[in-house]
Amino acid sequence: MNIPFATDTPLAYNYVILLASGNEDGGKRATLAFSTACSAAAMDMTTHVFLVGDGSFWAYEGHTHGIHAPGFPPLEELVSNYLELGGQLYICSACDQVCSLLPDQDHLPTKRAGVELRGLASVLHYTVNGTSITF
Repeated sequence: MNIPFATDTPLAYNYVILLASGNEDGGKRATLAFSTACSAAAMDMTTHVFLVGDGSFWAYEGHTHGIHAPGFPPLEELVSNYLELGGQLYICSACDQVCSLLPDQDHLPTKRAGVELRGLASVLHYTVNGTSITF
């Protein structure tokens, strides 16, 4: 199958990936989001991943371990590669407190290295001169 590639899209664009899904699907949407993010970052596109709502689950150490969707590298590897490629990883500041706990936790776990707190206004700021996709 020959899949066309849009070569006329300016690389100066901001590519915003919103990950609003937690572990309810076994990490499939998170895997797709970070696979997309790695591809964009590897192409030297300015890439921002925002963890919002239940997607904020992925901002914490250990939450990506053991997640491996068929046909993709493990999620931990995708997230690490994305950060190594210079991708930006943000967690919604409100979601950090509200959506990040597992049912049996009474305190927030440790954020993984490379995760920054940002308000939702940052999403708007980056999408004004770019495009977004939601998982």
